[in-house]
Amino acid sequence: MTRSLVFGSLAGCASALLVMTVAGSPFGMLLGYLAPMPLFFAGFTKGVGAAAAAAAAGTLVSGFGGLAHAAVFALLFGLPALWLVRQALLARPSEEAGSGAELVNGLEWYPAGGLVVRLAGWAGLLFALALLLTMGREGGLLGMLQPVLMQFFIAMKMVENGGDPAALAGTMARLVPAIVAVSWLTMTTINGTLAQGLAVLVKQNARPTPQYVALTLPRLLAVGLAGAVTAALVLPPETSFIAATAAAILAFPYFLQGLAVVHVLVAKAPASGLVLVVFYAALVVASALVGILVLGLGLIEEWAGFRRRVAGAGTSRESD
Repeated sequence: MTRSLVFGSLAGCASALLVMTVAGSPFGMLLGYLAPMPLFFAGFTKGVGAAAAAAAAGTLVSGFGGLAHAAVFALLFGLPALWLVRQALLARPSEEAGSGAELVNGLEWYPAGGLVVRLAGWAGLLFALALLLTMGREGGLLGMLQPVLMQFFIAMKMVENGGDPAALAGTMARLVPAIVAVSWLTMTTINGTLAQGLAVLVKQNARPTPQYVALTLPRLLAVGLAGAVTAALVLPPETSFIAATAAAILAFPYFLQGLAVVHVLVAKAPASGLVLVVFYAALVVASALVGILVLGLGLIEEWAGFRRRVAGAGTSRESD
C-alpha cells in the first residue's frame, strides 16, 4: 500500500510539472497535453488509492503557483481522473451480470460507455461552475470572454476591411465554451486510453482493457441531446450558448460511438490498418467535416445497429 501511495504521489507531481510546461514552447504544449496520463496510469496500475495520492500530490504541487492553480489542477485533472479510475475499477461477479455483459475471468467490469457518460457529466459540471463563478460580472461568462477575444483579434489583426471586432468577439464568445469543453473531453479520453494501453504494455493493468468497439450508450442520453439542441435553436443568443454547449458535451459520447462503428466496419475491409491511418489523418486535417460525419454515424448507430449486423455480437445496450 505504501509503495502504491508513493508511486501515485510521484505520478501526481509529474502531472503537475507537465501542466507547468504548457507556457514554455510548442513542445511544452505537447507535454502539457499529456498531463492527465500519469494520474490515470497510477490508478490503472496501482488502484484507487494511488489515483487519490496522485490527485492530491498534483494539486499540492500546483498550489505553489497559487490557490487558483491548485483549484484548476484539481478540477481539470486530479478529481476527474480519480473519479473515472474509481468507476473503471468497479467489477462484479458474472452471476450478477446483465445479458450481453463483457465478462473477463468471471467478472463484469464497468463498461466504457458508462465511463464516457460520466466524463461528459464532469464536463457539464465544469461548465456550470464557470457560469456560476461569472454570474457577478456584467454579461456573465460572455461578458468576460468578449473583451478578451476582441483584444486578441485586434492584436492579431484578424479583423480588416472595416470589420467589427466586437461583433466577431461576440460570436466567438458563444462558441468558445463548447470548443473548450470538447477539447477537454478529447484530451481526457486520449490520455485515459493511452494510460490503459501503457498499463497493459507493462503488464501492470488493474483491469482488462474495455472493448472500445462495443461501446454503447444509454438511450436517455439521446433525449437529453435532442432537448439541448432544441433549446439552442429557440432560445435568444444571450442564453442559447448554454444549451449549445450542453449539446456539444452530450454529443461527444456519440462521436466516440461513431468511431467505434468505423473501427468495426473497417475491420472487415482489406488493409484495414492502412484504412484507419488514412481515416484518422483525414480526421486531423478536416476535423470539422469528418467529425460531423462520425458524430452522425454514432447517432444513427443508436437505431441502425451497424455493429450488431457486421460483428454479430458484443454491442448489447448497457444499463447505466
